[in-house]
Amino acid sequence: MKKIIALVMALAMVFALAACGSSNTSAPAANTAPAAEAAPAAEAAPAAEAPAGLPEGCPVVTSTDKVDIIWSHNANEATVGHKAALLFAEHMNQYSNGNINVTVYPNGELGSVPENDQAVKEGTVQIVSGTTGGAADPKLSYFDTPMMVNSQDEAYAMMQPDTELYAYTQGVYNSLGLQMLGIVPAGFRETSSNKAVRSYEDLKGLNIRTMEVPAHIAYWKAWGCNPTPVAWGETYLALQQGLVDAQENAYETIYAAKLNEVQKYIINTNHIVMWSGMYMNLDFYNNLPDDYRELLNWVVANEIMPYLYEEQAVANDAALQAMVDQGIEVIDLSAEDYTKMRENAAPAIELITQAAGQEAMDILAAAQAAAAAA
Repeated sequence: MKKIIALVMALAMVFALAACGSSNTSAPAANTAPAAEAAPAAEAAPAAEAPAGLPEGCPVVTSTDKVDIIWSHNANEATVGHKAALLFAEHMNQYSNGNINVTVYPNGELGSVPENDQAVKEGTVQIVSGTTGGAADPKLSYFDTPMMVNSQDEAYAMMQPDTELYAYTQGVYNSLGLQMLGIVPAGFRETSSNKAVRSYEDLKGLNIRTMEVPAHIAYWKAWGCNPTPVAWGETYLALQQGLVDAQENAYETIYAAKLNEVQKYIINTNHIVMWSGMYMNLDFYNNLPDDYRELLNWVVANEIMPYLYEEQAVANDAALQAMVDQGIEVIDLSAEDYTKMRENAAPAIELITQAAGQEAMDILAAAQAAAAAA
């Protein structure tokens, strides 16, 4: 009997609760909405889809921030350096689903080399490119060491990202507020001249245009020349008017600037490596979303630097052949001449050591020895 009474009371309570739940005179308590009316659970975000044409190994980005990058350089549109900048702009935009926009300004449109260097440090320009050395900062003067390597392959091996020299150089750039994105040799500086130089002795008295870099001036003086700093934009006219007899640059640079029109000879002095590098404002680099920074590093290492190195060699060969076809005479110096240049460059190397420090010179020498032995 007690069980029957308990069962009856339980059923009565159920019916009473049902009646209260159906009442429309009072608002339902929080979180008591019927299951059919509950908000659907949030669905997991779909995985990021790789943009069409994404190459193997390229990181897939998930960030959607819009990023604008200004790249300024002083080469003209016909050079490999400018074409590499355009390739970088195209691929960064494509691989980021259109979220990273790079605008390239060639020909010094935004300023001279020193002005661009200052702009990237201040952050008004995000990327600059070009050669390195004392023109960028005295601490980088070790790149101005004359007769440093015997070949471009040697120079390329010295500055691979896993080398001590690369890490040291990155540290120097970081101290200047910059991130070195990548760097490769882009040919030797050779000498174009209106005076025939067929031996080391013939260098004596040569009036040569140089950059306003103490080390450059020092080694030309040590070789008996009369170095004169002239702005790059005024070099053609200075050669044409005979204010200087000669200048130094890679073949492609000489040809792109049409200096062969006002020069008779190319002398293969092979005296210093031209470096082609990319440098970004360090704060801007560090503040990029992690996946954008990973993408940038991948594009530079896997697409831009190999392109620069390979295409620069092709462009230099083509430029030299074009100048020969147009009548310029090419002069090769002897091994003995190169030895004399190396030995007599001691005053310049001493100046470089004072500016860059003995540690830098020791790391440079070790890198060169390792590359030559490989």
